[in-house]
Amino acid sequence: MSFSLYLYDLSILHLSEFFLAFYLIYYISYTQLISSSIDLSFPYVTNATTSFSLFFLFLIISFTDFSGLLFLLPSSSFVSLSNTSLLTLFFKTVAILASLGVLIISREYLVVNSRLSYEIDLMTIFSILGILLIGSCNDFLSFYLAIELQSLVFYTLASFLRDSGFSVEAGLKYLVLGAFASSLLLFGIVLIYMTYGTIHFESLLKLSCFSHKSTGFLGVLFLVLALTFKLGAAPFHMWLCDVYEGSTIAVTAFFSAVPKVILFGFLIRLIFITFDVYAVYSSSLMLAFGIGSISFASLAALYQKRMKRLLAYSAISHTGFILLAFACFSMDSIKSSIIYITLYIVMTLAVFAILLSSVTSKTMPKYLINWAVLSGRNFCLAIGFVLTLFSIGGIPPMAGFFSKLGVLFALLSQSYIVTSIVVITFSSIACFYYIRLVKLFYFTNVATGRF
Repeated sequence: MSFSLYLYDLSILHLSEFFLAFYLIYYISYTQLISSSIDLSFPYVTNATTSFSLFFLFLIISFTDFSGLLFLLPSSSFVSLSNTSLLTLFFKTVAILASLGVLIISREYLVVNSRLSYEIDLMTIFSILGILLIGSCNDFLSFYLAIELQSLVFYTLASFLRDSGFSVEAGLKYLVLGAFASSLLLFGIVLIYMTYGTIHFESLLKLSCFSHKSTGFLGVLFLVLALTFKLGAAPFHMWLCDVYEGSTIAVTAFFSAVPKVILFGFLIRLIFITFDVYAVYSSSLMLAFGIGSISFASLAALYQKRMKRLLAYSAISHTGFILLAFACFSMDSIKSSIIYITLYIVMTLAVFAILLSSVTSKTMPKYLINWAVLSGRNFCLAIGFVLTLFSIGGIPPMAGFFSKLGVLFALLSQSYIVTSIVVITFSSIACFYYIRLVKLFYFTNVATGRF
């Protein structure tokens, strides 16, 4: 047995949380000890955070075994998904890589604009800890505590710019509406406990196979509603645009890339494994949320004139595509959703890396017309931005096209013909506001655009 496989058998999956908690204790103690020192000031703390990120990435990748991900091959059966630790390992690894990517691309922006402080690093690490705990939880109580830890940190990050009214408004809206989602989550957990007498996932998997009750279905319904709210799917998207707009762009990049990975992974565990007896109802819910998110986001984004809001509606549309893959409830749909989530994270990081590298002043350009000078200032960066937007829009031969194609094939395999036609129609409409940015970059008078 190899050393990496031996560590994997000893639950290397849970080492990340312990290591992260230990680092938080060290981080807080270190910053308190040097808080009154001038010589040992903040730059050493940032270097420590960067070193931690690189070491943490090396630790996870070096001592984990990915051979169990063979369940993605066509020869595997759907029953193999019952080994949720493999699925959790994959999503936690993607979340860690996405977190590291956000830390790297946002560091220079925060330093140049004098917004880097040890508090924002501390809140970021706390949120990563909450995200990883969501993936490792085995019952609804630990899941609720983990998601509340993540949410409380997100409320603080959204309102981090205390001198900005938009940031404070974003944090307040996020707090109020997030509390409403948490109440739905708690109500669903209570209904499930009343029905089955347990909140442990493995016990629920066994009990739900023999007992189909209306209260159990209502509990699952409220759980799904709470998770779709956290994901920002329509019609529970009302907080997403304001939070994206009011938060600083580095925080917006973190909101866009990191938490959705683990929430989608937990949603797969919930509807495909723990409560697969309600597959018909879960499929209908995912289908409704998916079509609603894609159609609403495609139409609403046509009238947007601000960059962050445009990206927010784009995120809603992509969430709809992933939910449509869940609606198919097949092995092909699982593979399509995993590929889609991975490519979505990569494209999101690419977009925000370009935005963060393009901003030279302390105020990010809010309106699309202000980006008209990008091609004149940096032609290569504008080309990269255009190619990334084409990929997000699903224009062939970019990677985003193949991720959407996989979802469409999954829909067609389940005979969702009308749904596929609707999705293709609204995807074609959505391509307009991506192509409109190309017009701004290359066919707009530079004198009208300004940073």
